[in-house]
Amino acid sequence: MYLKRLEIQGFKTFAQKTVLEFHLDPSGKRGMTAIVGPNGSGKSNIADAIRWVMGEQSLKLLRGKKSEDVIFSGSEKKARSGFAEVTITLESDGPEDKHPDLDIPHVEITRRLYREGNSEYEVNRKPAKLQDVVLLLAQCGVGQRSYSVIGQGMIDSVLVANPIERKTFFDEAFGLRPFQLKRQKALNKIDESKKNVLQTEGLLREIEPRLRTLERQVKRLEQKEGLETELGELSRQYYGHAWKELSGTLSHLDVKEKEVQLKRETLSKAFKKLEAELGGIEKQAESKGFSELQKKLNQWSSERSAIERQKLDLEKEAAIAEVRASQDWAPMPLSKIITSVGVIQKKHADLLQLVENEQPDVKKIKQLAAELVALSASFGKALERPAPEVKKPAQDEKTVKKIEVLTAEAAAIHEKMRAVQSEMDNWSKGEEDERKRIFSLQHSMNKKREEAAAVEREASRWAVEKARVETRRDGLLQELNQYHPELKAELDALAQSAKAPGAGAAARLQKLRSQLEWIGGIDPETLKDYDETKERFEFLSTQLGDVEESLRGLEVVVAELDQTIEERSSKAFRKLDKAFSKYFERIFNGGSAQLSEVRPEQEFDEEGNALPVEDRVTGIEITATPPGKRNKAIALLSGGERALTSIALICAIISTNPSPFVVLDEVDAALDESNSIKFADIVASLADQTQFVVVTHNRATMEEGHTLYGVTMGEDGVSQLLSVKFEDVEKLKKHA
Repeated sequence: MYLKRLEIQGFKTFAQKTVLEFHLDPSGKRGMTAIVGPNGSGKSNIADAIRWVMGEQSLKLLRGKKSEDVIFSGSEKKARSGFAEVTITLESDGPEDKHPDLDIPHVEITRRLYREGNSEYEVNRKPAKLQDVVLLLAQCGVGQRSYSVIGQGMIDSVLVANPIERKTFFDEAFGLRPFQLKRQKALNKIDESKKNVLQTEGLLREIEPRLRTLERQVKRLEQKEGLETELGELSRQYYGHAWKELSGTLSHLDVKEKEVQLKRETLSKAFKKLEAELGGIEKQAESKGFSELQKKLNQWSSERSAIERQKLDLEKEAAIAEVRASQDWAPMPLSKIITSVGVIQKKHADLLQLVENEQPDVKKIKQLAAELVALSASFGKALERPAPEVKKPAQDEKTVKKIEVLTAEAAAIHEKMRAVQSEMDNWSKGEEDERKRIFSLQHSMNKKREEAAAVEREASRWAVEKARVETRRDGLLQELNQYHPELKAELDALAQSAKAPGAGAAARLQKLRSQLEWIGGIDPETLKDYDETKERFEFLSTQLGDVEESLRGLEVVVAELDQTIEERSSKAFRKLDKAFSKYFERIFNGGSAQLSEVRPEQEFDEEGNALPVEDRVTGIEITATPPGKRNKAIALLSGGERALTSIALICAIISTNPSPFVVLDEVDAALDESNSIKFADIVASLADQTQFVVVTHNRATMEEGHTLYGVTMGEDGVSQLLSVKFEDVEKLKKHA
């Protein structure tokens, strides 16, 4: 590509819009355009405008102190400008001239700066950033800070620069700038990717423990449905079968109570009949003494019966209280728990003592360990279905004492009855037949009393059994109210179809309830939290994998770019070294010049061992020996020799890696006439490869140009432009 057009408005002394057209020479070569004018006319501002629109940020190179210095500051006859604008147009001069990274034949770059400080870039009339402009120019082969624009005082800047700065200059001259920009961009992405990796890994380390906790909770929640189903089925089976058994037992006890009641009524009728018969005989008895003895006997018999009933009631109450007390179910008696824990602790202490011996008895340790395992298993089993702690009623001793007193009273009355009976026996000897009848009746009545007592004992036994069953039923209903109130309404239906649940059903129910109670403490929002946490964890894991994959790809790209830069740099360096020597000999009519690469020096540690050193070029050294001299140091060359050496180096760069265009701002100012002619010849010989825009005062340089721009400055302090094509001048000469 070549420089086709330059538009300047408001930039430094070019207050008005000024357009410079750059044409190919008549032979189709890029040629040379000369810009001339008196000192102070502003011709060097053209070179500054080109450098500025290419993105130059150094105010020193632009010969200013602050950014607004590039805007026309005004004069006595001309007001200052509000902005500065420069547009440069690059165009391809053929299909073979297009850069492989560019698919456009026409590039137009604009830079605009307002006095308020706002700055704008445009590429082909579209907004752009400075980085885009730099990369685009690098792809076009134009360097922002290289030899494309060489201003006043910069002719020997490469010579006086340090080796590292020279390498930067040469890298740009070798066309490595696009690769270096891509490499730097890749390195920046690598740094950013590594930061993202560290940040993502930190987030994953933070999320992972919580995800594991939530995962465990979710698994338990997933088990909840199965546990609830099992609990429901087992509960219906267990309580239905229990209700069936209890209902059957109560029905059986009701039948027994009815039978006992029927026996009572039968005995009561028979006893009343015997009493009536005995009363009739007593009325017939004439002896008063016999009646009194009979009354005493009947009275004491009644008292003994009353005592027997009280005693039976007390025994029944004690039995029922004992039954109800035995129905209270506890996890395990506290006394047994304490005793079991104490035994296990003692075994542990013995085991620890055996282990800490210097020569432990392995056999005893194994035996004690086995005992501990057995004790622990037995203790755990007891806790699953422990035996109840028998609680005796609070008034048990009082009841026993009452029963003992009643027993003693009954025995005393029995003795009295025996004495009366003996008296009656003595009295009745004279009345043998009547006495036998009376004794027979009394014997029958006593027998009925004994039968009645037996019936009462049977009634008491059935009452106790019924109390026991009713207590179990009440406990069952209470348990249903607590755990499964919904089953109470369908107990009768469940009892009809219930089957025996098998051994261990009660312990399994308790275990299921405990598990569900523990799971019930987990927030139902845990599932949502788990899904969100898992989704974020998987997203971050995927993102981490993508970033790591991208990081590996970027590292491969950097390695490939390093290899490309190294190969191209080495090849271009050899060509440049050869061309530099050639042009140096041509300009100086002899002598020698050489470029050499600088690599890192070997370093050693405190013990004298060589430290690893990266094998790469860090700088470029220049040595030059004009003819007839022996010194090689650049600092020892004269100003003219340094200028000629710089020109030789620039010409060598242009010949080995031609730039689309080169702007030279009075680089030949320090040359004498003969060297000016050599310089003009060399530039003319390179003009078929590179377009030259030369700001000059030398006649020899002007004569080699095919277009001449003259810059003047009027009284208003504004630079003006006039142009002449030498081919038009030649045509005028021929016609004249």
